Amino acid sequence: MSDYNNWLIEQDMGIFWLKLNRLDKMNSFSAEVATELDEILQGFLTNPEIRVLILSSNSDHFFSAGADIDWFIAIDGEQAEDVSVRCHDIFGRLEQMPFPVIAAIKGLCLTAGLELSICADIIYAAENAKFGQIETVYGITPGGGGTQRLARLIGPNRAKELIFSARVIGAEEADKIGLINAVFPLEGFDAKINRIARKMTVNCKEAIARSKRLVNEATFTSESGFRSEEIAFNESFASGEPRDRLSHFKKQQERERKRKERKLRRAQKAD
Repeated sequence: MSDYNNWLIEQDMGIFWLKLNRLDKMNSFSAEVATELDEILQGFLTNPEIRVLILSSNSDHFFSAGADIDWFIAIDGEQAEDVSVRCHDIFGRLEQMPFPVIAAIKGLCLTAGLELSICADIIYAAENAKFGQIETVYGITPGGGGTQRLARLIGPNRAKELIFSARVIGAEEADKIGLINAVFPLEGFDAKINRIARKMTVNCKEAIARSKRLVNEATFTSESGFRSEEIAFNESFASGEPRDRLSHFKKQQERERKRKERKLRRAQKAD
């Protein structure tokens, strides 16, 4: 398989691990991350060796902090709709893979990261996982399927609560409301998920694919909501508010970074 800048692919007897690997940016989504994911998934569709796909991160501290701030600051109203359409296409491809897809979440899982993870068939979380659909803080509506899949997964009332409040919840609460399937200790987490996946590989591949398709058909009955989400995402960026809010947040981050650097220099001088 090809080498990618932002993803790692590991395989072991039918179990494929796809790990986000943009660690310097906390695995935030950029146009390149999305393009590479699309290419990878296209290849997976025709790979007969895959029995189970595990979506994870090359970090114990974060799955994804969400969309790259610099990417979103640069998006204008005309581009926003295309970004949402593109994400729907790629994430939907993951959702329709003809084999089990397990999301194995460690650490922070926000916005686009959460939208990607809920495309999986099963979601397991380490005890340090934190989930949030926090776009409204930045004047944005979720644009990667969050309004649609989150409502179907945990119900419309809970989905609205998380989106409206932009509240970040821990793994135990995520388990309680049905966002994830189970919580496991961080130590030995990957090995635990691999053992679960291994049990699936001995079952009939074709029967699993058919069962997955049937359950998806029972659950996902309309595509109109995704189109509405694309339009709303475009309207958010056309207003100009996301650029203002994201730029302000970026300046806050820069001030905090400089503050920590000054504190570190003082501590070094004191030594």
